[in-house]
Amino acid sequence: MLVRYQTGPDGKPVKKAIVYTQGEHGIDPNVVDPDAVRILERLRNSGYAAYIVGGAVRDLILGRSPKDYDIVTDAEPPRIKKLFYRSRIIGKRFRLVHVYVGERVYEVSTFRSIANGTIGNTYGTIDEDAKRRDFSMNALYFDPLERKLVDYVGGLKDMRAHRLVPVIPLKTIFVEDPVRMIRAVKYAVATGFVIPFMTRHAIRKNASLLEGASVSRLGEEANKILYSGNAGGIIEELLRYRLLSPIMPGIEAALLSGGSRAARMRESLRDLDEYVVETGDKKLGMLLSFIVREAVSDAEALPAEDAQIAYRNALDAARTFLFPLTMPRVEVEAAVRLVFKAPEPRQKPKRPRRRRRRKPPTGAVDPSQGVPPTDVPHDDD
Repeated sequence: MLVRYQTGPDGKPVKKAIVYTQGEHGIDPNVVDPDAVRILERLRNSGYAAYIVGGAVRDLILGRSPKDYDIVTDAEPPRIKKLFYRSRIIGKRFRLVHVYVGERVYEVSTFRSIANGTIGNTYGTIDEDAKRRDFSMNALYFDPLERKLVDYVGGLKDMRAHRLVPVIPLKTIFVEDPVRMIRAVKYAVATGFVIPFMTRHAIRKNASLLEGASVSRLGEEANKILYSGNAGGIIEELLRYRLLSPIMPGIEAALLSGGSRAARMRESLRDLDEYVVETGDKKLGMLLSFIVREAVSDAEALPAEDAQIAYRNALDAARTFLFPLTMPRVEVEAAVRLVFKAPEPRQKPKRPRRRRRRKPPTGAVDPSQGVPPTDVPHDDD
């Protein structure tokens, strides 16, 4: 184990980070995505510092295969873009670069400063960047070229203790960004780590702040939950912490209704997780179909003149169920089509056939009018 020092204001060395060697952190360099390594190499060869950070490092330590790789560097977005032909700068509040390799996207961001708090957008140093990460297990920096893990916040120790520890002080972490409460629950369920008592208390205390969170950010977190393969467990924990209503009120209402309706919703969530784990499919329309199928089924029971009206009823029911999330229209439609069952066409009752009465020819006797009198000879009185 190595220690990284930095010169303090008084000129004396100050301990900044622990640097773990491969034998200490246990990450197998052979399982690291080779394209992510090549991106780091290009940044390093251009004179910049660069590391893999966040969820990918967490998964590598846990022996899992990362779904995505995030890279952090001291190069600023315009410079990053110049280094990679297939790339583009995205974001308004947080400007970063997406680098495209084949069909995969690698997110490359610049070290952030804590000068303006943990949600500011000024560039800084790696040690500042670590202090603005939400939880210590997401603040580990891995260098696959030198096979070293840089830890500024004791994240590796917390992971080995199976504890989800906030980096940002509890009095500000959820006030500055309420969505972090959803992330805390999601990480705890995904890793099996324990949320410490004071952190649980802070989540319950600040749960109401989630009502004011950005709908787009809530949508991003909802998608991640659906993709996770742990949606059932995460949603149950969000319900327990009173965090489910702002993000998935339709599911909350179903779970709180009790009885068969709640049981069917839990069955849908189990089916969703099994499908994600078995197939790895991330098509949003397919994943949404699992959670809207009960709402669609209810809509199918409504009276409708034809299949087209019944389908519109089902689509409206799915949108209402997903509100306030604004999922892409094409994905919601795809979800409804997967579970919608068109009603049998309604047959109009047959009317008894009326026989058309033929008009008698001129001079003919109409039986309905009786027999007309005839000229019969008679005697005069």
